[in-house]
Amino acid sequence: MENTNPFEFKKVDKLNLDKYNVPPYFEEVLSEFIAKLVKTHPDNAYLFALNYFDDKLKEHN
Repeated sequence: MENTNPFEFKKVDKLNLDKYNVPPYFEEVLSEFIAKLVKTHPDNAYLFALNYFDDKLKEHN
């Protein structure tokens, strides 16, 4: 059985973040994520991101 994923990246030209409530630790988490991504150079950045943010959610919940 083939596993299909309907996920698609979509280009957003202008993103207005003013209407979102950004968590206080967002910048710290994003900075750490980018640093680890650049340091490890994973072949599958999408999977790396899913695993990284899944771990972060478990830490904060």
